[in-house]
Amino acid sequence: MKNELALSGEKIKEMIYPDIFENIGMIRGEYPIRECGKNILTEDCQDFLKKYLKNVCKIYQGQEVWYRFSELTVSEANSLMGTKEILPDNHPLFGIRGLRRSLQYLDEFEAEIKVINDIHSEYDNLAVFFPFVNDGKQLRKAIDILRKSGYSGKVGTMIELPSAYFDLDNILQTGIKKIVIGMNDLTSFVYAAVRDSQWHEMNSEIMMNIIEDVVERARKYEVDVAVAGYLDENIINNLKEKGIKAIVHYSLIPQIYGRDIEFPNYLAEVKKFTKENIRNLGKKDD
Repeated sequence: MKNELALSGEKIKEMIYPDIFENIGMIRGEYPIRECGKNILTEDCQDFLKKYLKNVCKIYQGQEVWYRFSELTVSEANSLMGTKEILPDNHPLFGIRGLRRSLQYLDEFEAEIKVINDIHSEYDNLAVFFPFVNDGKQLRKAIDILRKSGYSGKVGTMIELPSAYFDLDNILQTGIKKIVIGMNDLTSFVYAAVRDSQWHEMNSEIMMNIIEDVVERARKYEVDVAVAGYLDENIINNLKEKGIKAIVHYSLIPQIYGRDIEFPNYLAEVKKFTKENIRNLGKKDD
């Protein structure tokens, strides 16, 4: 069983280790946007994202490429040129993130959908899924907007919030084809612990039971399930023993598989660029 690869804007030139990864299980939409430094409402950002997605879809023609709608924290969104409303960021883990932001700022959501539709019209291997979803009702609303835009491809969702897990039956009835269990946030919310703390037990029996329950219930609806997050080798092996796919971040390939990558510093550079923009925004407020 092969795993799936997660990209965050790395400008790949060829398929990445096809002996390990069968497809692109996730493109984190916020990272190309953060690299561009402009809100998706701007033409520059839309063109930047289109160019990136077109390249990945072309390389992986015949295999699925799953794009995750942007999941910006409030501070990250504030730092982008062209963001219309600057909001207070009381805590990056909570608040207006993911699908919450998409539904609150429909102009941004529609601009991102337009990019998706433009690429999907040429590359039908592009599929999409939503991050930070509260429940089935919220997901259904987003899917309705997406379908009315003309998008005809596959749709999926992340399960990151306990509320989404508790509403799994309704989520499975929305017509989705894929669930991505986001272990970073889900573990944080289950244990009330920030990442990297001693209580953030991603590989615990409790978290594995949740994963297996989601997989078993999703199977009845013929919905694929994969697990994402900053996974280590132990978790990936544990999932493999259970026949569950992991979505492995490009940046973790050397650590997990001992193989080289062309862009080892890309993620750190984008994060640094975003932090500088956030600091500069704070100086303007002063």
